[in-house]
Amino acid sequence: MTKKPVTIYDVAREVGVAPSTVSRAFSRPGRVSAATHTKVMEAAERLGYRTQAPAVQRATASTQRIGIELPDITNPYFAELVAGVQEAANEQGYMVLLMDTREDHDMERAGLLQAVEMVDGILLTGSRMSDASVTHVLKRRPVVVLNRAIAGLDSVIPDYAAGIEQAVAHLRDCGARIVAYVAGPVNSWSDAERWRCLRASASRHGLQARRLGPFAPTAAGGETAFAQLRENLPDAVIAYNDLMALGLLAGALRAGVRVPSELSIIGHDDIPVARLFAGGLTTIASPKAQQGRIAVERLIRRIERPGADHEPLTGRLPMTLVVRRSTGTRQE
Repeated sequence: MTKKPVTIYDVAREVGVAPSTVSRAFSRPGRVSAATHTKVMEAAERLGYRTQAPAVQRATASTQRIGIELPDITNPYFAELVAGVQEAANEQGYMVLLMDTREDHDMERAGLLQAVEMVDGILLTGSRMSDASVTHVLKRRPVVVLNRAIAGLDSVIPDYAAGIEQAVAHLRDCGARIVAYVAGPVNSWSDAERWRCLRASASRHGLQARRLGPFAPTAAGGETAFAQLRENLPDAVIAYNDLMALGLLAGALRAGVRVPSELSIIGHDDIPVARLFAGGLTTIASPKAQQGRIAVERLIRRIERPGADHEPLTGRLPMTLVVRRSTGTRQE
């Protein structure tokens, strides 16, 4: 007996909404809430329902658009990265669709489910979704991942190991014996990678490493972290990003802790304000605009020549320690 095809009415019954709502979720996703869109798409996936409209449209024309997912558009790190993305995309005749997920897993998933119907490919710059979820949601479009490695997908990653190695060697030369890592988002791949590299490097250089967090990847998160560090102050801190490091620095200065003679502080990213605050923040800099350009070039290659590369392409970009006044010789 032939199995009856799943209809829009079956999906509506599963979710508990009107059939017209399911129709809008597929044809005009901006007309339904992100939560409803997610429920409809998940129910459709469970039941095996498929709409043919996007596939037909895709077979006849390209949108000439690429999407880029950002976890926090207010973080200055992403401004330089997006500038590189836009420059490279414009050169090749593509428009960039920006998605700010606000460090929210559900918002990210809902946004990506909508975006896959509007773009030819997607860049993920800081996804908080699991590898399996990313692969499932984006299986219909070419994807390039930045600041993370996912099996089967192209990626462009800063060389965290080399950057951390420079930072730890510098702290050792400054007389530090105990270094704390102030962690960022709990689901961040790059956060886990930086902590892994720090532990290995500290062991090689004879330093004791400890981890604190996670905290919000913001200046306020850094201030919260300092409040916890203050009771058992290490010799040095390496923070998940510059915003957190600047929050740590502000907290230390307000508390009368001498930086760097009592506490050295290092960030990640080298955002513009890192050069200005309290004599400058020592930071591990990555080539953000270059990373954006390379990611776009790889994505458009996947879009326009889908069979050109059979294996995922992975690249690691150099990171450089930029020494400023937040680190220096430790004084007892």
